[in-house]
Amino acid sequence: MKKIVAVILLVFVAFGTFAKKDINAWKQEQNLPGQYRVFKENLNFWNGSYFLKEDQLDDFYDALTDTIGVLEKSVDQKNAQISSLNSEINSKDAQMNSLQEQLDESLKLQNSIVFLGMKINKNAYSVTMYLLIAGVLVLAGFVFLLYKRSLTVMHRTKKDYDELKEEYEVHKKNALERYTKINMELHQTRLELKKGSIKS
Repeated sequence: MKKIVAVILLVFVAFGTFAKKDINAWKQEQNLPGQYRVFKENLNFWNGSYFLKEDQLDDFYDALTDTIGVLEKSVDQKNAQISSLNSEINSKDAQMNSLQEQLDESLKLQNSIVFLGMKINKNAYSVTMYLLIAGVLVLAGFVFLLYKRSLTVMHRTKKDYDELKEEYEVHKKNALERYTKINMELHQTRLELKKGSIKS
């Protein structure tokens, strides 16, 4: 008699637990760890194993693939930024080469005192040339700073990309492990149900 009462009480407790579960509560969470925690908390639990409906698993898988899709889109955006920065660096290189050519031409002119067939005062000519060279050097320094900044941004973007890629790989591995664990638990539950139905 006590065993029957205990079994009935256990059945009521189990049904009470199932009634309190909200299998769609995980959809309200904003991030993947929170979704997984709420998803696991609201699974039906019995005798050490989880009962999981196929549509629950499908919904959770869809959410997981959506998250991975967002990460892949972010990776694509970072790749586009890297390509843009590479193009900008090539443009700055071309400007640097052009400025170097201008500087070389200025140095050639500095060695000459004749300008457009006219003789110019050597001091005035030297001052003019020095001012021109100084201006070109300032411009070259400015372009070099732009180039250096672009290079720094490229390195930072590449580092962010590498970190994001590593995070994506870890996330992918964790998701696969969770999926495998859920499948194993489902398989163990089925085996236990089969054993229980055979014994009965």
